[in-house]
Amino acid sequence: MKNFTKILLFTFLALGFVSSTMAATTPNLGTAASFAILSETFVNTVAGTIINGDLGYTTAPAMNPTINGVLHNTADAAYTAAGINQAAALANLIGQSPCTDISALLPLDAVVIGTNPPGTFPPGCYFSAGAMNITASTTVTLSGAGTYIFRPGGALNTAANTNVVLTNGATSCDVFWTPNGATNFGDVTHFIGTIIPVALQTITVGDNTTWIGRALNFGASTQVIVSV
Repeated sequence: MKNFTKILLFTFLALGFVSSTMAATTPNLGTAASFAILSETFVNTVAGTIINGDLGYTTAPAMNPTINGVLHNTADAAYTAAGINQAAALANLIGQSPCTDISALLPLDAVVIGTNPPGTFPPGCYFSAGAMNITASTTVTLSGAGTYIFRPGGALNTAANTNVVLTNGATSCDVFWTPNGATNFGDVTHFIGTIIPVALQTITVGDNTTWIGRALNFGASTQVIVSV
């Protein structure tokens, strides 16, 4: 089975309850906006990876992906500028306040916001003291036009066959994740949004994953890994 990672640019049974959400705003990504993957080390071990957007790294993969964009494989001016813009966007995202506290004990698919069904989030800023997880074979729905910011205090994990979907005017360019830990996507994940790790840790993408968004992970010894 081929590993299919696609990054597009735009261009429990207890249920937690959160009564309201807080407004959030989309940061300016600057020159980082054109990158699908921005990393120091890019690890690609299988054939079939497709990247729609620019790719930037200093350490090359064992197997080259198909890139529908510009390759920056040295510390050139565009690569460096994108790293600076990434840092500014991250500072904006983690500085936005107020931000709604959701339980670290619940997977995202079990969280209830207001009167919405479990796992359905309106636009807003959400944080957790621990990891944010999505249970296998479940769906997290982002519903409504506006900005979505998810700030895990730990890792960001999706189990196999999970989906993040957009409805009612939500767009991928307004969805952001800032995990303070590693990101791990299980096989056959459909994910939405731009990931900018706080601690510049590893982002690992499972087999047959479709990701509409960006992996912005510029920094020393950081990695984006695409593997089975």
